[in-house]
Order: sequence, then structure tokens, then C-alpha cells
Amino acid sequence: DTVTLPVQVYNSLTFEIDPSVTAVSALLTAFAILALGLVALVRWLGSGRQDSLLSVENTVGVANPGGEAV
Repeated sequence: DTVTLPVQVYNSLTFEIDPSVTAVSALLTAFAILALGLVALVRWLGSGRQDSLLSVENTVGVANPGGEAV
């Protein structure tokens, strides 16, 4: 008795023109854009933290490209 969302959208488009299909499509698109934006934000914030882990204060004793210890 339960109908999944893709089947319901297909039935709505096949048998009648229903504005709810447009609303569901807009919500799914907005959700996908927000999810991608959140992933990009987390990656951007994470990359800033990685740079601070490699600061000059944290690299004591690491050799530079010239072969001398810092």
C-alpha cells in the first residue's frame, strides 16, 4: 500500500500535472545544494587547521630542502 517517492512522481507526471512534483523537485535540489555546500565548508575549515599543524613552531628538528635541520 506504500508508494515510494520516485513512483509517486512518475505517476503524477504520467496521469496528471500536479504542482507538488515541482515542489518536491525544488526541495530535493535545495537539499543536494546544501549538502554539497556543507561538505565544501567542512573541507575548507579543515584545510585551514592542517596548515596550522605545519607552522614553524611545530617543525622543530625537521630538515628543510637544503638538508639542514630547522
